[in-house]
Amino acid sequence: MRLLVTRPEEDGAALEARLKDFGHEALCAPLLTIRYHPEKPLERAGAQALLATSANGIRAFARRADLSAWQDVPLLAVGPTTAALAAEAGFKTVLEGEGDAKALAALARARCVPGAGRLIHISGAVIAGDLKAWLEAEGFEVERAVLYEAAGAETFPAEAAEALRAGRIEGVLFYSRRTGEIFRRLCEEEGLTDFLASACAYCLAPGIREVLEGLPFRDFAVAGAPNEDALLDLLA
Repeated sequence: MRLLVTRPEEDGAALEARLKDFGHEALCAPLLTIRYHPEKPLERAGAQALLATSANGIRAFARRADLSAWQDVPLLAVGPTTAALAAEAGFKTVLEGEGDAKALAALARARCVPGAGRLIHISGAVIAGDLKAWLEAEGFEVERAVLYEAAGAETFPAEAAEALRAGRIEGVLFYSRRTGEIFRRLCEEEGLTDFLASACAYCLAPGIREVLEGLPFRDFAVAGAPNEDALLDLLA
């Protein structure tokens, strides 16, 4: 199957390799560009745990000059990819959530103690769920550390646009609502919506399908769980 990958460049390259292993042909069209800001001051004293809702948060933290001072702080990761990167970055205690921010909040409630120290949410400038508010409502002290930003594409990647117009794309993979919103905007601005009928939209979560609703895809498919393995199962 010929698939369009909309993930940021670093994530997209890893996904492209997985898709090739499954016998698919992938075309990377990053709709987000990640800019890291690891220099943000953070106080190690009094930190109970780190919470990571994305792989990019770990990549940003791993660029910190004081990384070694944090590696003994327990890190709660949103899912398996983020957890694996945290382990590679040298964190000694890594706990894995079930794939989304609400599940990560549940993990924090189960493993952390209100009043026993700050929870530090490693995040981007734009977040999908308010982890800080959810946990503060449970009595936790939560600090949000914005260590990266994801800049949206202003134009559709030329090679991807050409492939859509030629009807060569059979599926488009979406991992976030924001990527779906950018895809929709660029398709409408650049006259690409009429060329989606040959493709299926593969969505990591129901909320992504919501922002794509009305686009003339051949079909929509939503992963049974918010993780990459479940999304790729849709391609079988």
